[in-house]
Amino acid sequence: MTRILARPEARWALWAGLAGAAAASALAVKGIFSSSSSTAAIGFVFVPFVAIAAGAVAGVWGLALGHVVLAAAGRVPRVRPLLIVAVLAALSLPAILGREAWQGLALERAVHEALAMDAAQLEQAFDASPWRTNKYFLGAIAQNRAASPQLLSRMADLDTPQAYEPLGSLWDVKGENRKGIPVMRLVAHHPNTGGATLAKLDEGAHSKELAYEILSNPHTPAEVLARHAGDTYYLAEWGLALNPNTPRAVLERLSRSPNLYARMNLTYNAATPRDILERLAADPDPILSRNASQALQRRIR
Repeated sequence: MTRILARPEARWALWAGLAGAAAASALAVKGIFSSSSSTAAIGFVFVPFVAIAAGAVAGVWGLALGHVVLAAAGRVPRVRPLLIVAVLAALSLPAILGREAWQGLALERAVHEALAMDAAQLEQAFDASPWRTNKYFLGAIAQNRAASPQLLSRMADLDTPQAYEPLGSLWDVKGENRKGIPVMRLVAHHPNTGGATLAKLDEGAHSKELAYEILSNPHTPAEVLARHAGDTYYLAEWGLALNPNTPRAVLERLSRSPNLYARMNLTYNAATPRDILERLAADPDPILSRNASQALQRRIR
């Protein structure tokens, strides 16, 4: 280790490592602040680990680059095999970063184009775009209000883990989806998603992950709502509490739920009966009580 640190290339490795660690930390923090997720702050715990990993890679690259420069200047011996390895290593990082930058910019363009497409263009893009298997591109399609019920039904048939993965990227590829909601949740939440599609999603293997979006969508069939009438899973209760078609008996149950956010969502549901809102206005939680009182005042006006 002492011999390595004594070599002329060591200074190159040190500065490159520090620059890499600083750049990676800045990008990680930028990603955290650009996310509107309530759990984004947890990412600060991982920033030091990201910095260390990036610093190590950049340090190795700096060592290789330093050897190439110093060998060319005649300041270190030219050992041909070592020089070849150093040249390849020095070229690899810029090549990788350049490729990632090209792909990232190309994906940004594709996502912004998808967000502006009409219904026919979305259908064509879903079938023929070179990005059609990319989760960010699919997320843009699922956010587009022009997406037809037929297209959304086809998207619901996608059998890929990517469709259920959160969307997070330093590139501008999430559209208005700042929380990084997965593609299939966007499909279930879309206002054009039909009842048959929502019923299909409710019967799928990932239905629990989509419970909030399925059960809050006003197009969800009555039989699906009835199937979840006694469901106490927190996402199911949140969704049921928002759906204007949820039966009164279920709304009554939710108004007494220990789940605060289920009770809170009832105050945002225009179909929540007045007597339930009056009871919620007396809730010991001050925010819930205030929201219920405001909902009652809006109805009076």
